[in-house]
Amino acid sequence: MLRRLGFSGVMAVVLVVLACPHNGAAEERHTVKSGESLYTISRSYGISVEALKEANGLEGNHLKPKQVLLIPNPKKRPAGKSAQKALSETESYIVKQGDSLYTISKRAGLSVEEVKRMNQLQTNALKTGQRLILVKQKDNREEELEELGDAEEVKESQQAQEETQTIAEPLGKWRDPEERNLFVRVAKTFLGVPYRLGGASVKGLDCSALVKRVFEIFNVQLPRTAREQLRIGKKVGREELEEGDIVFFKTRRANGSHVGIYIGNNEFVHASYRGQEVRVDNLETPYFNQRFINGMRIIELERES
Repeated sequence: MLRRLGFSGVMAVVLVVLACPHNGAAEERHTVKSGESLYTISRSYGISVEALKEANGLEGNHLKPKQVLLIPNPKKRPAGKSAQKALSETESYIVKQGDSLYTISKRAGLSVEEVKRMNQLQTNALKTGQRLILVKQKDNREEELEELGDAEEVKESQQAQEETQTIAEPLGKWRDPEERNLFVRVAKTFLGVPYRLGGASVKGLDCSALVKRVFEIFNVQLPRTAREQLRIGKKVGREELEEGDIVFFKTRRANGSHVGIYIGNNEFVHASYRGQEVRVDNLETPYFNQRFINGMRIIELERES
């Protein structure tokens, strides 16, 4: 099923896009203040931690107060209230005995991958007394003002969708579990690709384009929109989800839907409007837990037939 050339090509393109710096914008300098981290500074200027480290030749993540950093291609200025807002959105947490990345991320309303990325952690191991940087949870009212995904509207009623789904079947079969594992690894190669409404390339894509693109690598053609994808495949409940299934969420807009790829351990890869990139989130995060619709199985293992 897998076209090796297509897989290698996408891998190469993704690596090139992520590795190439953006040129053309003026550089700025930032003086480090007490309590700031590479993550908070990069957020305030709208750049990645990796770009900030590369521009300043930093090997580690340690910063000193009054240290001057070169800011490449800043997208927004951290002056006045903007800087205060960026800093106020983060808080530190001291690891206690019995804590794990999973329990900490769940309390913070983040995914494990997000916490690791914020703190530049290479493993899941934590030490008692270790300080972690976390993004503060927004209250429900603020979350309701944010919208996920493509802002597409499902014209059919939920009842009509369910009737269609009950007679639908998967479009293909995995040769073996390893092929399904490869599918998950391919989906993860898109992590960090920018979110762009209506986009369909590694320069920027939206939620349904990401799902369509990954399945195309495995010679499975899906419709372009989340509205249409919601009607394809075998409907599965949350407790039945397996790696490679696609998961749907209801957005704030009436009958709107958002889609991602389930990768196991309650986690899924998706092009996030809120995060403005492809990232991993957890189904148990309050925002997604409340909005989960159902999963769809597009490809199943032979043994499941």
